[in-house]
Amino acid sequence: MFEFVQANILLVLTVIGAVISFMASFIGLVAKKKPVLVLAVLGVLGFVVGITYQLSNYAQNQEKARRAAAEAQIKEAAQRARDGVLQEINENVGVTRVTVDAIARKLESASLQEVGLPLVSVKSVGSVEFEETMAFAKGSSEMWQRYAQWLATVPEAKAAACLTVTLNASPIHHYDAGLLLAYLLTSTATRDELLPIVDSHQAWHNFAAEPFFLKNFKPQTGHLRYVLFYEGPTQKLLAFAEAEAFAQQLMVLHRLGRHAMLEALFNSPHSDPVAALRSVFPSVQAAVFDTDRCDELVRRMIEQQLPLAVAAAGPRPYVAKLTRMIRLAAADR
Repeated sequence: MFEFVQANILLVLTVIGAVISFMASFIGLVAKKKPVLVLAVLGVLGFVVGITYQLSNYAQNQEKARRAAAEAQIKEAAQRARDGVLQEINENVGVTRVTVDAIARKLESASLQEVGLPLVSVKSVGSVEFEETMAFAKGSSEMWQRYAQWLATVPEAKAAACLTVTLNASPIHHYDAGLLLAYLLTSTATRDELLPIVDSHQAWHNFAAEPFFLKNFKPQTGHLRYVLFYEGPTQKLLAFAEAEAFAQQLMVLHRLGRHAMLEALFNSPHSDPVAALRSVFPSVQAAVFDTDRCDELVRRMIEQQLPLAVAAAGPRPYVAKLTRMIRLAAADR
């Protein structure tokens, strides 16, 4: 009851005032002698109630006005904040655009050799006889030995050694996931121990890859740098992956016995082979651009926030790091 009175004070006061006024009028009509004192008391009470009502109504109106003013101030402050944020965003975008344009202009005359490394494979250099279909479809240990010999000759400071995988090319190309992992783990440090594994078809799916991985990649000497994924019918470079990360992910799937799934992934046709690869291998990157201009390449890399990308328009693809390109642009040229 008390809560109702608190919540509806104006209604209660109005009712009380009406009752008092009615009682005063009624007594004045029925009494032969008007009780002046009673009427006076009732009149005073009615006056007090009326004044209280007016004061309460005034206070509530004032409170509503204060709330409305406060809400207006809050809305105005919020609008100013939004306007300030928008202005800051516009200023930052403008500054960023100026920065991107300045970096791109600095690299207009730069060559891919200055910003990146050429990506070479045993097939692309032509210095040794290597047949990819014989290497992966039949598991020729002779092909693997030629690959291992070539890998040891690649100058790391001047080129990045790569292994190529051709997608949507079955039945011409057929990849065994275990043998592919052995190729990824090949280096001068692992070559002698891997030879009997490559020689034996039965060992491809059962060998312990972890010791080879540690010997191969951790010292960072004489090992594979990238895996390049080409599209079979067009021979277009679609994607790439850093060999260490790709080998690690393939090694985990190898240990889990997912060979059938992997061979279907590498050998079955896919409408979007890159998406299919990336669903299994997070290391696969699609940042391959059909350009040989450094200014265009750095602009795309900054806009898409790519630390690494491949320029594939020239006779040989190049891998470029954004940090190296920015350092080159910052240097006096």
